[in-house]
Amino acid sequence: MCNNENTHEERDTLDWHCLRHENIKDCIEECKVQSILNLFGKKFAMPIIRLLLINKKMRFNQILENIKGSPKTITSRLRDLEKAGLIRREVFNEIPIRVEYSLTKRGISLEDIFERFARWALNTNWEMPE
Repeated sequence: MCNNENTHEERDTLDWHCLRHENIKDCIEECKVQSILNLFGKKFAMPIIRLLLINKKMRFNQILENIKGSPKTITSRLRDLEKAGLIRREVFNEIPIRVEYSLTKRGISLEDIFERFARWALNTNWEMPE
């Protein structure tokens, strides 16, 4: 984790901004913020979280239909998010086997980020450039 011996008042950067190493490579390799950005920057990670915030529980095919990605990529992302403790995969002992995905408490805590995105988009009149 990136360390900063300066007090909050002495900082010139935002709290979450991590440029505290002389070598940026060390910062990127150690920084928690960077590891989060790496996960969320992966294809479909944020849309999956958003879908689960809206729908609470979803089956794989429902996620696939909404996101329209390849099954391989969606599966990989679901595994990444599960490994990070953001989503829960629940397998039901039925024939055929039923699997549902939902957010953990940690995943649900991301709702504030999506609210901030929405407010930012409204406040800045965001429109996707063509």
